[in-house]
Amino acid sequence: MQFQKKYPAAALTSFVRHYWYFEIDEDELPFSQLSFPYGAFELICYLQNPNAMRWVSSANDFIEPVIFYAGQLTQPFIMTFNKKCVCVGASMQPWAGNLLYGIPSGELTNELVPLDELEPNDGLYERLKNCTGKDALFKCLETYLFARLLNRQIDPLIFNIATHIVNNPTREALTPYIAGVGLSRRRIEQRFINATGLSMGLFTRKVRFQKTVYLLKQSYFGLNLNAIGLQVGYYDQSHFIDDFKTFSGMCPGDFVAQNTELKGVLQELVLA
Repeated sequence: MQFQKKYPAAALTSFVRHYWYFEIDEDELPFSQLSFPYGAFELICYLQNPNAMRWVSSANDFIEPVIFYAGQLTQPFIMTFNKKCVCVGASMQPWAGNLLYGIPSGELTNELVPLDELEPNDGLYERLKNCTGKDALFKCLETYLFARLLNRQIDPLIFNIATHIVNNPTREALTPYIAGVGLSRRRIEQRFINATGLSMGLFTRKVRFQKTVYLLKQSYFGLNLNAIGLQVGYYDQSHFIDDFKTFSGMCPGDFVAQNTELKGVLQELVLA
């Protein structure tokens, strides 16, 4: 299994977290993995053999589109690979999901939208297929994103709130912060959902989950769930474990015991 990540040019860092390349070879097949919602918005292109995907809450598999834009995911899913797979993508910043195609982010939550439904005949798939090597693929994606994003404006209020939550994902920290904004909570929430695809409460819970995954990977706290829960903003262990199960499909102990190379790739995508 191959995985490589590259960071964008400075002019795009407000919009793009990183680019990534993923490849799984035939000698590793068949392969199936319970996966969790990582990162934020994703522009994804399968250069060879899209994998089968199934939401944990569903009994039905489906084949992912060859090139698509994924909104914020909030539920675990299962990926199944039966053929060699080569995939490249761009992970967007969580506050920039509505800027790439001008669609309110709330309409994209838990959706994988084929690119030809968003931007017919834009030719990105063909250009990526004609690239030789990972650097050329990353350059092709960056050129495409430069053209679409360079004159777009991030909502500064939502950027500030989202980064505040990422740095301190507790309700106690958020409430006084937004109280000083000078807008109603309802109006702020509308703008937040438009940009991120999630309510402030759900965004906070997802950030806590991502930080938990990061801490479990680092093994900084071992399996002391009380310490991890407090570190990421929970004061009630039952809520901490319930949220972890909601996003990952398993409890923290089972998550740590699961040891696959693809799990490591997913953890690499959790935090920039």
